[in-house]
Amino acid sequence: MSEATLIQELENAVRGTVAADAESLNAVSGDFGRMITRVPRVVVRPSSAEDVAAAIRTGIRYNLSVTSRSAAHSQSGQALNQGGILLDMTSLQQYFEVDEQSKTCTVDAGMLWKDLVEKLKPYKLIPPVLTNNLNVAIGGTLSMAGIGVASFRYGVQGDNCIGLQVVTGGGDIVECSATQNTELFQHALCGLGQFGVITRAKLKLRSHKSHVRVFFLVYDNLKTILRDQRALIEEGRMDFIESWCTPLPLGFKKVMGMKQTFGEWFFPLQLTFEYDPDGPPPDEKKCLQGLSFYRHSHTEDMEIYDFAARLESVFEIWKRMGYWANAHPWMETLLPWDVAEKYMNQILQNLPPAALGGGHVLFWPSSGRTSNLPLFKRPDSDFIVGFGILPGVPKDLLELAIPRLNMASELSEALGGKRYLSGLIQFDKSKWKEHFDTSWSEMKRMKKKYDPNGILNPGFIDFSA
Repeated sequence: MSEATLIQELENAVRGTVAADAESLNAVSGDFGRMITRVPRVVVRPSSAEDVAAAIRTGIRYNLSVTSRSAAHSQSGQALNQGGILLDMTSLQQYFEVDEQSKTCTVDAGMLWKDLVEKLKPYKLIPPVLTNNLNVAIGGTLSMAGIGVASFRYGVQGDNCIGLQVVTGGGDIVECSATQNTELFQHALCGLGQFGVITRAKLKLRSHKSHVRVFFLVYDNLKTILRDQRALIEEGRMDFIESWCTPLPLGFKKVMGMKQTFGEWFFPLQLTFEYDPDGPPPDEKKCLQGLSFYRHSHTEDMEIYDFAARLESVFEIWKRMGYWANAHPWMETLLPWDVAEKYMNQILQNLPPAALGGGHVLFWPSSGRTSNLPLFKRPDSDFIVGFGILPGVPKDLLELAIPRLNMASELSEALGGKRYLSGLIQFDKSKWKEHFDTSWSEMKRMKKKYDPNGILNPGFIDFSA
């Protein structure tokens, strides 16, 4: 097979664009993790599901792998392709339709959540769950899960998807939902593109109030903040909840004969309440009643759309400071509530503040029963705690950082936790089987059924176990 023959066939088969020049290939050879480089043979920017299907059928004929990529916010090469066909799904973002009566919208999967929020403004509707970073694509987060600061109430973004258009690994375009082609629907959501490429999605929306009031609190005790967070979730008192673990560096101490930085950890908590200006704003005393925080630092009112994009300025700072260009070996895990305090204390006590490299440590409390997605693996617990170490480090320090992050991952799994799969994932065959647990046999069957040639998004999940 000559390069020219492949390019010519793809150009004849798709209405979108086909590129094989060095600049186009190098532009899609890395992801946000900045740890892995893979260079495809050709990039296809589809204009429709038919283009995606044509590219997949071409991949089958030429025995080439096919990888779907949007914003490429993955960290372990999930959105990269070596020597095959890469589908740059960012070109697929034209279709947008709103049904105001049913409070739903149907959109192309390459659309960014940021752009969807902007398009929904005239309708005074918003997705129930938004990720912290809105510069990611709808198809990408639906394939992963999509956790946000309202997940404790509404589940993940995949739980708020009610219909999909999927192109299978056989090149078939399939409409699916909870009642139509159900097994494909259930496996495309959180399926990491292993069974098909999501090309369009029908999403739930909700009405919202125009403004929010955010209370910025600080805790100095992990047990106390966890207790208060659980009470807040049980009461359903607030609309959004988010929290961090933030170190106060104190100096150096000897650890295993070597000096490393250490500090005391504090726990910022932001509680957010929606309101309309023509009604009474959230009352501080009522909103914060019964909470045992160390300090109430600030209260901020803003429009709800500004709240949705609240981290954009942080991202700009990170880009200017160089953090964004560093490697991002992120470790995110979901823990049973009853082990979270023990786990987090152990990890934080052994985490040097300087090791974050300008990054941060997130944790997010949630009900463990708001999600119903079979492939979104989380502890079987009424309440869970998400915990994420999100460093940004120079590449030459990865050999020091990765073993420690893998140890934190393994400890979480030993305590009944489940990894969130967008981050640093270095699972072997047995780990994949263990992660997906009772779903594993069905996943292997679905892989053979919907991707019989095994060409879709290879190199991440090992189905040979």
